[in-house]
Amino acid sequence: MIALAVISAVVAMCAMAAALWQAREAKKAQEAARNAEQAANRAQEEAQAARKAVEQAATSALQARTAAEEARKEAAQAQEAATASRMLADEAQLTAQQATQQVNEITEALAAERSRRGMPTFAITPGAPDEFRLSYFGGPAVIEQLTVSVVPGSRVLGLSQHDEPPAEHLEIGPLHNGSAITFRAATGQRASAVFQIRAEPWEPVVVRADQ
Repeated sequence: MIALAVISAVVAMCAMAAALWQAREAKKAQEAARNAEQAANRAQEEAQAARKAVEQAATSALQARTAAEEARKEAAQAQEAATASRMLADEAQLTAQQATQQVNEITEALAAERSRRGMPTFAITPGAPDEFRLSYFGGPAVIEQLTVSVVPGSRVLGLSQHDEPPAEHLEIGPLHNGSAITFRAATGQRASAVFQIRAEPWEPVVVRADQ
C-alpha cells in the first residue's frame, strides 16, 4: 500500500510538472502571438506609409511634367515674340532709311530749284562739337538779315553765335554771297540737327546738317 501511494504521488508530481511546462509553453506561445500581431500591425502601417509616399511621388512627377510642358510652351512663345520684334525692328529701320533718303532727295531738289530761280541757297555742315557752319551761295549778292531757327523734333535746345545764351531763333546778317558764318547749337545729337532759315522776302527753307 505504501508503495502504491508513493507511486501515485510520483505520478501526480509528474503530471503537475507536465501541466506547469505546458502552461509555460502556452504563455510563451501567447506572447509570441502578441508580438507577431504587433509586427503585423507595424508592417501594415509601413506599407500604408510606403503607398502614400509612392502616391506623392507620382503626383510630384505629374506636376513636374506639367510644369516642363508649360515652360516649353512659354519658351516657344518667347522665341516667336523675339522673332516678331526683330522683324518689326528691321522694318522700322528700313522705313527710317527710306524716309531719310526721301528727305535728302527733296532737300536736294529744293536747293536745285532755288538755285535755278536765283533764290538764296544755304548749306549747314557740323564743325567742332556743337558748332555748325552756315554757307550761303546763289541768289542776291548780299542778304541783309536772315533768321536761323530750331526745328521742333530735331533735339536742338538753342542757338547762339557768340557768348549770348542759346535762343530758339538766331538773327544773322549781313551775309554775302559765297560766304559762311559759324554758330553754336546746344544739342546732344548732331546727326539729327535740322534748322529753318528765313531770309526776307523769300520763303523759309529747312536745312539738315550734313556730316
